Amino acid sequence: MSPLLIAMTLLGCSDAGDQCREVRVLPARYASVDACNTAAAEVLTRLSDADAPVMAAHCQKLLQPVLALATPR
Repeated sequence: MSPLLIAMTLLGCSDAGDQCREVRVLPARYASVDACNTAAAEVLTRLSDADAPVMAAHCQKLLQPVLALATPR
């Protein structure tokens, strides 16, 4: 069984906090949603390139496994 991986997505939202759009998915992966949410608080405080009035983070399970490509020998 492969381990559960959680990804953090940064969202840019309107002033009212609605109408959010995905800005980017961060490359870090987390073992649990709780670990991701804990990291999100720190990520949002040091975010310097925000291009929206309100930034949010959403942690969720990856829907597809991450595959590593093997190099032919």
